[in-house]
Parts: sequence; C-alpha cells; structure tokens
Amino acid sequence: MAFLKGVDLSYCQKGFDYKAAKEKGVSFAIIRAGFSEVTDSRLEEHIEGCEKNGIDYGFYWYSYAMSVEEAKREAAACLRAIAGRRPSYPVFYDMEEGDQSGKLSRETVTDMALAFCKAVNDGGYPCGIYANPSWLQNVYDSSRIVGKYDIWLAHWTNSPNSPSKYDYGQTVWQWGIDCINGMDVDGNICFTDYPTAVSMWYEEHGVQQESKADEPVPAYKRGDNVMLAKGAKFVGGVTPYSWVYDTVFTVYATAAQGSELMIGLGGEVTGWIYSADAVSPPCRTAEKKKFSTGDRVTVKRGALTCKGEKLASFVYDNVYTVLQAGTNKDPDYTVIGVDGKVTAAVSASDLEPA
Repeated sequence: MAFLKGVDLSYCQKGFDYKAAKEKGVSFAIIRAGFSEVTDSRLEEHIEGCEKNGIDYGFYWYSYAMSVEEAKREAAACLRAIAGRRPSYPVFYDMEEGDQSGKLSRETVTDMALAFCKAVNDGGYPCGIYANPSWLQNVYDSSRIVGKYDIWLAHWTNSPNSPSKYDYGQTVWQWGIDCINGMDVDGNICFTDYPTAVSMWYEEHGVQQESKADEPVPAYKRGDNVMLAKGAKFVGGVTPYSWVYDTVFTVYATAAQGSELMIGLGGEVTGWIYSADAVSPPCRTAEKKKFSTGDRVTVKRGALTCKGEKLASFVYDNVYTVLQAGTNKDPDYTVIGVDGKVTAAVSASDLEPA
C-alpha cells in the first residue's frame, strides 16, 4: 500500500485547520486523549474536526505513571475519555518522562507499558506503544514489546523523504514538524492499512458498536447542562473546589453507558463526574441579569471575590469571559475566567462590560 500521511494533535493545536490538512493529503490523526489521569481539553474538538473532514483517527495517552498500578489507573482514565468512540487507529501509550527512564528499572517500565496496553485491549481497543529509539534500546525490554504491540516510532529526520535508519517493525513513524496552514504540527507516516486492520481487530475481539437498542437511555447526554451535587467528588475521588457546586457545567462526553460524565466550561474540560452525582440546574423565574455567560467583562478597581478575598493587582487590567452568571441562591454570583479556566467568582455589581 502507499504510505499514508498523518499528524498528531493535542491541546496545543487550538483552531487546527482540518479542511486544509485533508487538502494537503493528511488521511489520519493520532489525537491525545489525555495525560496522567486528565482528559485533553481539546479531545472532543479534534474528534469532531476529524470526523467532519473525513480524517481517520486514533488516540495516544501521555504517561506520568511511576508504577504498574498508576499505569493501570491511566488506562482506566483513557478508557473513560474515549468511551463510546470506535477509532480506526489504535490507542498508543506514550512514556517519555525523565523520572520514568532515570528512576525505574527496565523491567518496571516494560511492565507498566504492558499493563496499560492489556487494560486498553480488555477495554475494547487495539493498543500500541509510542517510543523513540533510545527508549526502545535502553529503557524498555524491547524483546517483550516489539512484535506483541504495534510501535509508533519517534525518530526525527526532519523530512518524510529521509527514512529512519531504525527498524522496530514500526507501523507509524513520526518524522518531524509539518506545517498545516501556518500551524506547526508533528508529521507522521503510516505503513499499514489501519482502518481495515482495526476493523478486523474489533470483529476478532467481539467488540460491538456502542449504541444498542436494549441499553438504558442515559440520564444526561452531550450538550446538557448539569450541576454537581453538594459533597460529591470527581471520578477518582478528588474533592472539587467549593465554587464547583454552585456552577452550571456543560456535558462534553459520556462514558460507561452514561454512568460517567465529562463536564466543563467554555470548551475547557473540568473533569469527570458520576451521573448519579449530577443534578439538573434548578428552573428560575425570568429575571433581568446584568451579565450572561459568554459576556466579556472587566473587574472594577478594589473589587473582592465573593468570599471577600483580595484579587491580584493584574486582574483589574485584564478582560475576562463570564463562565457562570448567577446561581439559584445568588443571581449576583458571577464566575469569570480566560479560555475556559476560572479566575475568580465575583459579584456582578463589581464588573463592567468590556
């Protein structure tokens, strides 16, 4: 088969031009699903862009794990992030942290990669390993990996026409920096027909389409607005900041047949919660609000947070987006931020239109 041209995408490629990529011959993308136990903030954006423009895709997960158990938790987080998707390329595990190569034994690092891949396989997806030649030669026990899992080789020659001198039977090769409509992005070459191979893998492993007529309809779906029940925690047991309980979020994705929800604000992911801990925002009587979600505002000099805390001096010189306009108990409670990330909760009376 002819070599296939591809890219890999993450939160760094905000506003990526998928149409231009397709026109330039890009046929596949490997999308970062997340890192550690956190979902990539642009995962859904990249999936949607690829699907709309006929670009096949797979995923990768960037690891910070330092033990087999942590690698398994990363695999669980990855499966939550991509649940409900049927990618035509594998999921690749990306280990490249200095602490991993410098502080862990070859056996442990290899065990971690194998544990992640097995968990992802058991979760219904083909899996592979992303690595550079140094890791394959000096960090991993390659005899336990090469031939068992597909290799995505990172060896930059800075030109797709200058082949890597290394041969690990790699199915994907990352050769260097490509440029798509003025945006730098990692360039890749694929040597196998993954859409066909992955489809066969699904058949051989009995993986079915996610949507089944007899499955219960989830209480919440993508695009719904929800709040987190008081006292509830994120999936994984992390306790939210107090303002989270007073904020209305958008559901960006569902997992585990709708029992888990990815929620966020302004296009940025906040985290995963259990559907059982989600509640619908209370209905309000119509009221005139000073600001609405999405409005651009500045903060009046001397204003404090809703808790009465001082704000950093630079806050008064910046323009913010309203992420949450009021709560059921306090219509004046306003959450502001930049690029979907919360800066503070302040009173609407302390804000001015930008």
